[in-house]
Amino acid sequence: MIPEQELFDAVFSRAQELGYTVYDHLPLESENAPYPFVNVGDVNSTISPYKDAYGARIDITLNVWDIGENRYNVAKMMHALSAIGQGVLLSENFRFVGRPSLNSNQIITDTSVPDTVLMHGIVSLVFELG
Repeated sequence: MIPEQELFDAVFSRAQELGYTVYDHLPLESENAPYPFVNVGDVNSTISPYKDAYGARIDITLNVWDIGENRYNVAKMMHALSAIGQGVLLSENFRFVGRPSLNSNQIITDTSVPDTVLMHGIVSLVFELG
């Protein structure tokens, strides 16, 4: 019963349900991952102690990758993924309440791969353990 892992799994499943190819890591060159794809990345939590229980704010980052000519596709995927953070996610042991006013999206151009231009969308979702 680790809330961060259960949220990760729930978000991962929701992204797959949207029809996207989803990874829990950046694919290795040997995996030959076709674009576009989603990577469910970093998870950060801040514990909030209460009188008789613990709560937490959990931030989770989703990365969208596509070739440089497909900026619109990245934006469209980010919009769909952002909706995951606008409601309640239930896992086997926890209830996660999305905080859409704290979510953010960013698109950057990535030229870290030689002779390649990629679009990298970053979706930051915020949930509270409820």
